[in-house]
Amino acid sequence: MGLRWAVLYVHVLAAMFWIGEMLFLALVAGPYSRTLPAEERAELFRSLGRRSRPYAWTAIGLLLVTGVANLLLMGIRPAELFAWSFYLTPLGTVLGLKLAAVAVLLVGVVGHDVVLVERSARLGERLRREGPSPALLAEIERARRWASWLGRMNLFLALVVSLLGTGLVVGA
Repeated sequence: MGLRWAVLYVHVLAAMFWIGEMLFLALVAGPYSRTLPAEERAELFRSLGRRSRPYAWTAIGLLLVTGVANLLLMGIRPAELFAWSFYLTPLGTVLGLKLAAVAVLLVGVVGHDVVLVERSARLGERLRREGPSPALLAEIERARRWASWLGRMNLFLALVVSLLGTGLVVGA
């Protein structure tokens, strides 16, 4: 058990933590929240997000760092990543799919955790300041649906990335 094992182990642990957090939100918090009034549901997710987001982003950072380290420890040089012929190999094909999925996933995570969370916070502040109106409540519901949809898409992509990562380790 050398450095490659240790780096891969940290990579897998970070992925397990991050995917586990998303599964908890989708399978436990989400269904439970539907039993609550809208304001309590929003507060539940604000609170969960505030508490879990730093850990999730730490896991993402670890995944990025250990992902690069894993490539280097597998003997894949950065220059190979810019050679089209590399992606025609079985290993290159799987790695290319994984890197593409990671890029889309990162855009989705930023969209969810930065754009939609900030939008929801602004809408919640407007609701407290102005009180409920049909237009504002509809906008809040639209933002909630987008966040839910994007969260599910991010979970699906994270599972695809982990599947492709498994293919890299066991042999593409």
